Parts: sequence; structure tokens; C-alpha cells
Amino acid sequence: MKKLILLAVICLFSSALFAQLSSPINFGVHAGLVSTKIDSEFPDASSVKDKADNGMMLGAFLRINLNKWYLQPELNYVSRKSEVDFGLGSLEVKRKSLDIPMLLGYKLVKLPAFKLRTFAGPVASFKIDDSLKSTVGELTEKPSFEGAVWNAKVGAGVDVWKLTLDVDYEFGLSDVSSEFLKKNKMFNVTLGFKLF
Repeated sequence: MKKLILLAVICLFSSALFAQLSSPINFGVHAGLVSTKIDSEFPDASSVKDKADNGMMLGAFLRINLNKWYLQPELNYVSRKSEVDFGLGSLEVKRKSLDIPMLLGYKLVKLPAFKLRTFAGPVASFKIDDSLKSTVGELTEKPSFEGAVWNAKVGAGVDVWKLTLDVDYEFGLSDVSSEFLKKNKMFNVTLGFKLF
């Protein structure tokens, strides 16, 4: 009799867990590492190298599940760094922004406690703060950064129970400044947790 009651409790718990995991709407938080490189345009481009540097991202996401498809709007605070090397010196670019991705995804594997996903979509990036630091003295011409830029991202992710791991490539659709700093190229790795 005790074994039968224990089996019934396990079945009820498993059913409740799987029902929660397949909820039509999920809300979660995530954080991650952002590696950014900004393309630059200078008259003597042969001696100039654009280098990637690491930053961070912290945000929240809402996932609207539509069977194997899903929509995922996000709200993220992103701090990016990149470097332009002139050979005799360098220019360090720091950008802080509020990013709003709107992703459309597809679940390649959809099991109750495991999902393998792919996704893509546009990203609106709104400037919070920007700074430039030169190792060769003050810049005679400082670029004026755009207040908002458009990016796009493509990537893949894995869900195990309530944990999510996403890897994506994000690229600029518009320039970050009207002068010599042009489009972003970013590689992002984020780890998240679904609160419900």
C-alpha cells in the first residue's frame, strides 16, 4: 500500500512538473558574456586593426510558446567594449545600451525537460552612455554616437528543466556613429533561468 501511495505521489509530481515546463508563457532572467568588434573606416586602413573585447549583458525575457514555434521579446542592459589598433597606439570604445531583441524561434527537439532551439530576429539598441579612450593623446575628431541603432541576431539554445543556455551572433544593420566607427559585430553567450 505504501509503495502504491508513493508511486501515485511521484506520478502527480511528475505531471505537475511537466505541465509547468510546457507552459504557454515563460518569464526568466539571463546574463552573459558579450564579445564585440566595431568595424572602422580610416583613410590608411592597412595599418588599422579592429579588435574584439569582452563586455557583459544582464536582462529578462518573455517566451510565448506556440507549439514548436515561439516568440521571445527581451529587455537587456548591455555593456560592450572594443578596440581599434593603429600600430603605434589604440582607441578603446565603450558603449552601454538598452537592447530590445524580438526573436522568432523554433524548437528542433521538444521534450518535457529538454529543448534544442534555434532563433533569429531584429534588435533595437538604445544608447545609454558611450566613451572613447585613446593611448596616443586626445582625439582631434570625436565621433558622435547614434542614439539608436538596429542589429540582427541568429543563434541556438538549449533548455534543461528551467535553465537556458543561448549562443548567438549579432551583427549591425546600421552604423554606431556618423564618422569612422561603423557597424557592430558581436558574439554572445548567455545563461538564464525561467522563473515560471
